[in-house]
Amino acid sequence: MKTLATLAVAALFVTGCQTESASTTTEVEKTEIEATPVAFNVAGAPTAEFEVPDMMCQYSCAAKVKEVLTAQTGVKDVKIDFDSKKAIVAVDKAEFDGEAAVAALVDYQFSNTKLIITE
Repeated sequence: MKTLATLAVAALFVTGCQTESASTTTEVEKTEIEATPVAFNVAGAPTAEFEVPDMMCQYSCAAKVKEVLTAQTGVKDVKIDFDSKKAIVAVDKAEFDGEAAVAALVDYQFSNTKLIITE
């Protein structure tokens, strides 16, 4: 009886593992999903570009820069290019103040931030 119960449990375990692994996303699939590009500034609004050399981490620093810029008045969309240490911001020119955005980033210790291009 113990042997039969052990075999039944083993069969459920093996079957459960096979079912689970068949439905698990592979690492290649995860990479492809994560690499899906996101549209930026689809409305074609004017942009401002910031150089943020103090962005040291792709996850926490870049996310904080995006959060700070998104909170600025007149900002429509924000795109972070971590590799070049830049932030591109789609703006409403009538409401956006680039110097205030720089000051906000400086307040969060991104001390060397510069507004480099405004369209």
